[in-house]
Amino acid sequence: MEVTSEKVFYEREVKEQARRLDVDILLWGEELYDKKIVIYPKKITAINGYEKIKNHLVDAALVYFDFKKEKYTKLSIIRYDETKKVLYLSEENFNGIWRYLRSSVELGIRIQKRRQNEIGITTPDDIVDLSFLHRTGSEAVIKNGQLTYIAKEIPQSEKEHLSRKQSLLDNAKYLYFYDEDDTIYHDKDCDRVKEILPERFVASENRPEGKRPCKKCRRRMFLRKACSPYVKQIPQVDRLLTKAGITDYQLEKFVYEEELKFKTDQAWELTVKGKEDTWIIKGFQTMELSLWHNNYVKTAPRERYITQGFHNQGMDGKRLYSMLTYISAYTFERHLAGEEKAALIKSEEVQKEETKKQEVKKQREGFFACMIGFFKKIFGK
Repeated sequence: MEVTSEKVFYEREVKEQARRLDVDILLWGEELYDKKIVIYPKKITAINGYEKIKNHLVDAALVYFDFKKEKYTKLSIIRYDETKKVLYLSEENFNGIWRYLRSSVELGIRIQKRRQNEIGITTPDDIVDLSFLHRTGSEAVIKNGQLTYIAKEIPQSEKEHLSRKQSLLDNAKYLYFYDEDDTIYHDKDCDRVKEILPERFVASENRPEGKRPCKKCRRRMFLRKACSPYVKQIPQVDRLLTKAGITDYQLEKFVYEEELKFKTDQAWELTVKGKEDTWIIKGFQTMELSLWHNNYVKTAPRERYITQGFHNQGMDGKRLYSMLTYISAYTFERHLAGEEKAALIKSEEVQKEETKKQEVKKQREGFFACMIGFFKKIFGK
């Protein structure tokens, strides 16, 4: 029996404590000598290559001890890749756990050396992988048993990559940003854009083919295109669209397929630019919406010019989705075609009514002619 083993001493109480957790795997510090701890910033889903590893990850309980406290046994739920023996631990939680876990890993190294087993590490810090931690001008290191950042000399080539990345972000014509090795593209304000390495950073005016929008920032991405160049109005426009129930899917359709543009010139009003005309949707404060169409003057049967002011389009009470669908389909030619069709239908109805009147008149004349003939036969001339 290895009297120095924490697992031998505390396994029973650790398992008892773990019964309250929904995990099947317990990871002891003294057994991590042949494993890796990968530190990731913020969310694990944001690390490069997450899509390739996510199906191998399971929940596991990491065991460590704080013997200065009465309840010294600690269990922390982490993500674990059992096939590759890799533990994933957030940067936020690492220092708080490592200050206690490190001694357990060191114990495991001593146990293996006592057993004369060859292992690939000499210190506990050797199992920590910091490759996902990137900050401009500084480098992540383990110093005095804690994760910290130290200033580093930036090579000229890296400075050029950083300058190029910032230049692309500052250029208003670019709307989509991504890692050349990733399948996801982002809005410029997405937190994940900051994590893309400058040398792999790509910007595009158009949505990149073969990639899909980031679920976290896609709505803002759609709004940036729809509100451009009035991008400072994105929050106000989004508030109106969200209040009226416009989903990400619907917004994407109106922006990219129908090419609608949005802005807000008055509180609780949404100005929409369609294919040819400008519209104002009022009433968001009470959600009693009304649609207003720009005024115009016809200069010829099929020509017009836009004038000042707006008129009510007669769609009061409709949902915003219905109004935006109507705006998407509207063109002056289609409007004229609708008027001509309505005029034709009215003309046909008038013609039918006139024909009906003539038939009634003939029937009456025929009836009176028959009556006159009848009376002549009875009374003579």
